[in-house]
Amino acid sequence: MRRAKKHGLLAALPLVVSAALVLSACGGGSGSDENAAQQEPAAALDTAAEAAPAPDVSGAAPVDTGTAEGVADAGLAPVDATGAAPVADAAKSGSRAKTNAKSESGKTKAATTEVGDTAGLTGIDNAAQRAANAKIAAQKNGATDMGVTKDSIKLGTVSMHGVALGNLIVNPMLNGTKATFASINDRGGVLGRRLSLVDCDDGPGEVSRSKACIKKLVGQDKVFALLGYLSWASASVHSDLAQYRLPAVGTWAYSQTEWQDPYMFPTHMSMIHEAMANAQWVKNVVKPKTYGLICLTSPEMQLSCDAVKKVLDASGAQLVKRMDVGISETSMSAQVLAMRAANPDTIVHYVINPATIVKFMVEAAQQGYYPPKGISGNHLAAEVLGQLFGKHPAGRYWTNTTYKLWGSEFMAVMNKYARGNKGLNHHIVQANYVGALVFERAAKAVGPNLTRERLMAQLSNGDVYASDASLDQRFSYSKAERGGSQENQTWNRNYGQGREFMYKYNTTNTASNPDGSPNGWQPDPDQFIIYTDK
Repeated sequence: MRRAKKHGLLAALPLVVSAALVLSACGGGSGSDENAAQQEPAAALDTAAEAAPAPDVSGAAPVDTGTAEGVADAGLAPVDATGAAPVADAAKSGSRAKTNAKSESGKTKAATTEVGDTAGLTGIDNAAQRAANAKIAAQKNGATDMGVTKDSIKLGTVSMHGVALGNLIVNPMLNGTKATFASINDRGGVLGRRLSLVDCDDGPGEVSRSKACIKKLVGQDKVFALLGYLSWASASVHSDLAQYRLPAVGTWAYSQTEWQDPYMFPTHMSMIHEAMANAQWVKNVVKPKTYGLICLTSPEMQLSCDAVKKVLDASGAQLVKRMDVGISETSMSAQVLAMRAANPDTIVHYVINPATIVKFMVEAAQQGYYPPKGISGNHLAAEVLGQLFGKHPAGRYWTNTTYKLWGSEFMAVMNKYARGNKGLNHHIVQANYVGALVFERAAKAVGPNLTRERLMAQLSNGDVYASDASLDQRFSYSKAERGGSQENQTWNRNYGQGREFMYKYNTTNTASNPDGSPNGWQPDPDQFIIYTDK
């Protein structure tokens, strides 16, 4: 029944779809008010990461959580930390590969690694500690922490099922995570432990419900850790994670504070960083004399628009219209009229809520309006987008995204284990897929004595976790990657906080090709790889 509803919606005309979204915006039958999904101010949340206790790793060797650069991958291939593409195929398990990793600060760390499940990872245990921790796990019969038994690991996630477009955003993400778990389990799980997932619905991303979800997942469901966190409230739960000492792997980095929180390990560029990269592309490629901004009223999106303005103003472009929009706008007709009157060369949007921009596009088509140099923005890399946007923006809309679209190995997993995702995959599904692989590899590196503290120490030791070559992304959770500012960019420009991809929307058929390559989305011919710094 659910699948029939999904595909019925996909078949609808964009105008019909948009009208339905207007009626359902941020409701979902939750009864919450329209402000429930708004993020708490980012500045007030910075203290959560600073106050969070450091992981206590009993029996573990000291690790450098600062600028250490490692060589690692997400179960696929070792990576040169200078940003080079993966150099070997993960299928060749047991083959030898030597990687000499050199950070941009000039520090060099060499490693000889096996290409396999833990290739390139720097273990937190020496040989004696590995033996001691294996003995501890045996004494506990594998039940080394909450949610962990000798043959299972229970993970949790929080999802805003009540958000507009939830059936096209949240359901595919959840199905994709379960699909990735199934693929991991089919190849033996994590040292024989099978992964399972408990989902909690926080409605439209309401903060109080999200906090209640974490309490339930820990107290009632007894989960070991979180995998992913698709909710507007993700920036408001830092203190909750610290309270329960609960790691969250593969979060979507809606807020920069997710990168600053030692309990969070995002697999997505933060929105402020996306705004920097997009603005650099607009400066380099579009070269507008005037521009307009569409900005969500949440603090994080306001900061993102500020980051765009800083780059474009410095280039000499003039901001002629900035529109701040709520998360549950019932119509964007007035905003279209306002942009028409301001007449910018180009528009940049940092709204993150797809329904809002879909409404803008549909109503712009109705009014016959479009800026002469096009529109660009974030978070609209989705297989279904063409059926929502229609023909009007084709050839003149761009979106920046953390991963290449769509990836042969990613799509192979989705096609085998999440067939209902056909035509519905999007970049957050990709982020959760990589997050699950990061968790798998880090947990294997920890060994049989798997605890939350030891997992966090493993993830925080400066190793680089890379996706497969087709997705072409890498992450590290060192101090340099978690810190910095627009003026002082300490992150590595070749990792996921410094480097993304720009795609041009060409046709309404945006479903993946059978080989996993994008259809309807074209790598931008002028500048495909974009950076936060230039």
